[in-house]
Amino acid sequence: MRLSVCVLTLGLLAPATQAQVLAGTVLDSVSGKPIVGARILLLDSAGTAMKSLVTGSDGQFTFSIPRLGEYRLLISRIGYPITVSKPFLFSSAFTARVSLSLPSNPITLDTVTVVAKEIERRLPYLADAGFYRRRQEGFGHFLTRDEIDKRDPLHLTDLLHGMSGVRVTCGGQQRGPAQGGPGLQCTVTMRAANTMFFRGKCNPSVVLDGVLLQPGGTASGGLSVWSKR
Repeated sequence: MRLSVCVLTLGLLAPATQAQVLAGTVLDSVSGKPIVGARILLLDSAGTAMKSLVTGSDGQFTFSIPRLGEYRLLISRIGYPITVSKPFLFSSAFTARVSLSLPSNPITLDTVTVVAKEIERRLPYLADAGFYRRRQEGFGHFLTRDEIDKRDPLHLTDLLHGMSGVRVTCGGQQRGPAQGGPGLQCTVTMRAANTMFFRGKCNPSVVLDGVLLQPGGTASGGLSVWSKR
């Protein structure tokens, strides 16, 4: 698309020591207001970009022409079509001031899709306990919310069944301490290495919202889980 160019003033011949300058303002063709952030390339007669700049709040630009010859301006700005000016011929040292009007035609831009990756919020007490480090190293059993929803457990112990090294033993129908009725008591223990101090049995620790409810270790017993029936 050709650019509408209006030459406002054109300087007269100057002494040979004066440089060639091409300056002006980029305006919106409808509102007549200066266009901020327009990128302008100075092209030589072969179409090679010699210089570039971005207009400021006043829409103005100034190029120092490197040598005599023919030049064009290529202007681009979001919301406007890319346009190229008519040629400017510099056969001697002078300053040309121009007013460039960009057609204000709406342009449909390609759809931009932004994909955000969720950042895990790590709880300090779990980080101090080494939970995240062990999960990263693959040491232990870990269930995500999606996995829990997929299993749709009826009781907490349903999530522990089938885990390697985890043993769930459930007794008969009993009355739990807080259920107010018949309940099912299950004991959870974990397999540990055999040493001279204990015989391969480890009880899990229970932590709720950073509070240690039941310490684990190799003492007798185990984690008791009550499930209301």
